[in-house]
Amino acid sequence: MKDEQPDWFKEALSVSKEEKSIIVEEKSIYYQHWGDGNKPGMVLVHGSGSHSHWWDFIAPLLLDDFQVSALDLSGMGDSERREDYSAEVFGKEILKVAEDSGFFEDNKEPIICGHSMGGFMSATAGYISDKPLKGVIMIDSPIRPPTYDYSSHVRSGPIRRIKTYPNEESILERFRLTPEQECDNEFLVDYIAKWSIKEAGNGYQWKFDDTIFDKLGVSHMGRNIAFDLKCNLGIIYGTESLMMTDEILDFIKENVPQDTPIIPIDQAAHHVPLDQPQELVKSIKLITKGWM
Repeated sequence: MKDEQPDWFKEALSVSKEEKSIIVEEKSIYYQHWGDGNKPGMVLVHGSGSHSHWWDFIAPLLLDDFQVSALDLSGMGDSERREDYSAEVFGKEILKVAEDSGFFEDNKEPIICGHSMGGFMSATAGYISDKPLKGVIMIDSPIRPPTYDYSSHVRSGPIRRIKTYPNEESILERFRLTPEQECDNEFLVDYIAKWSIKEAGNGYQWKFDDTIFDKLGVSHMGRNIAFDLKCNLGIIYGTESLMMTDEILDFIKENVPQDTPIIPIDQAAHHVPLDQPQELVKSIKLITKGWM
């Protein structure tokens, strides 16, 4: 461990949770669940190439107001891989996890909150849901204008091809955030790195399917369905994020409903859950308080 784990982090990891798996479109989808079943539900959705453990130290901080589930989208974490991926199938996975968690019971309306690619998948889930949602929160998910020049954009997906490393130490040394950035909270980077690998044959590999991003392409990032949701929408972004340019922020502000909360988080780049986890929780609570 490169730096000491603070008490809030240790306390968050000590909170009890359940681990579950469900079948969605013939594949096993893994998810974690925290909290009191009587409270409103929130589903947390990770970004591309990531996994539900990005939320292990965030979900417990939301339990005063919510019960929370965080899933591994197919092809990532401990969920099964698919031959083909689409925003729609990811949206179905999110909604099935919400349903299995009991978030729609007794006419409850859950909230879906996603980071980066997970924000787009959250919006897709909100768009295709045949049951009402309270709202969707997108964290540093750049909704790009039709005129955006994709030839020079910053990729957010895993572009490295899977290889086998001889031991755990050698693969963890190669762990990088994507897109790459510095992060002062090295204990968090270290934590998620250890959940990003698996034993394979005589060595270790990354858990994610390295074909996901190629199969999805950039089209999933350019869809503007977030502007047409029937539920509430909230936007959170890092003020130092290279993904959320002025061009993109202006486009979002011009197209979302007038009362949409748009919250900047200072001293955060693209990976807001790692840069400012506690401030992220405050922002999520601030947005959802206005919806309840």
